[in-house]
Amino acid sequence: MRFGICTGLENVNRLAEAGYDYIELGVRSALIPEADEAEFQKIREQAMKAPLKPESYSGFIPGDLRVVGNTVDFPRLSHYVETACRRANEIGGEVIVYGSSGSRNIEEGYSRERALAQIAEFLDMAADHAENHNMTIVIEPICLREGNILRTVADGVAMAKRVNRNGIKALADLYHIWQEEEPMQNIIDAAEWLAHVHIAEPIKRSYPGNDDFDFTDFFTALQEAGYDGRVSCECKFDNFDDNIEVALKTMKAYV
Repeated sequence: MRFGICTGLENVNRLAEAGYDYIELGVRSALIPEADEAEFQKIREQAMKAPLKPESYSGFIPGDLRVVGNTVDFPRLSHYVETACRRANEIGGEVIVYGSSGSRNIEEGYSRERALAQIAEFLDMAADHAENHNMTIVIEPICLREGNILRTVADGVAMAKRVNRNGIKALADLYHIWQEEEPMQNIIDAAEWLAHVHIAEPIKRSYPGNDDFDFTDFFTALQEAGYDGRVSCECKFDNFDDNIEVALKTMKAYV
């Protein structure tokens, strides 16, 4: 497995020093899909000089750019996704995480089946752009605290199967799995579709190693699924420089 942190490009040197394999940046902050090329050029230059590649990206679709509902602006969505995929690929990206609950949450009274159909339509369009730019978009389940549709790994896999495109896969996030009390067997069952992982100490959403939480079941499930890809810490830190070393040591101890 390979390990990274969800953070800003300003921390990339420290991650490299600590022994991480990659950095996970934010789509909106690092790829700025609705900004012009001149503005992105500054970030491109920083990323190209960095000691680690930004291989993955989260924070995909802003809340005002709806995927579900009666105000979907499909041309804007398509342009946004194409720009994000192209720019990510230019600076070493391979994976974009689609959680973005604000873009897909269902308003009261709205048809769940219609919402699922709209998400599938969006992901099919997104797959066109992802595949053209050698990117993979992974569906992140969001627990009920934050989202009301696609809440489990099983939900994410079902949607990936429904879209059935090479550019669309699934993600397992321990925090959301824990909040939903989802069985680890669902990770094993997702083996064929699993393309990215997020991790945190799931009770406080803190960094691995902050408490005595036992990650054995999670890593065992990943290994039984044959997963040997990226694992990104998406969590809170008390002292970033020190905590990232504890997190990496903790995660490696389970592999």
